[in-house]
Amino acid sequence: MMALYSFSTDLRIRCAADYKSVFDGALFKVHQPHFLFLAKLTEQPNSRLGIVVAKKKVRRAHERNRIKRLARESFRLHQPKFGSDIDVVVMPKVGIETITNAELYQQLDFAWQKLQRLAKKHSKVVPTSQN
Repeated sequence: MMALYSFSTDLRIRCAADYKSVFDGALFKVHQPHFLFLAKLTEQPNSRLGIVVAKKKVRRAHERNRIKRLARESFRLHQPKFGSDIDVVVMPKVGIETITNAELYQQLDFAWQKLQRLAKKHSKVVPTSQN
């Protein structure tokens, strides 16, 4: 059961080409007050997460690390619930460093739920459009 909730390197978007692929071909966009999620379906065997926290958006390193840590943890817990394999890039918006961990986690939770609904809806639409 422990392996189900791990966050190994194969669950991370690591190379620039994979990030570019998500940025250029994002099928799903989920906006939250302090986050933007971009996602696309992937041929990889697992859903993967990429986090982009620009120094321009979040000045202090400890705040950038906190945001990345919470996003990874939230993804780790929600990843088994995805209906299909997707690549997700999470980008925080300006002002995110002022909100509490509980508020961040709540926004992440809402975003994952919305992303799951969009992915399931899309997976139902795709097979019928090919017939």
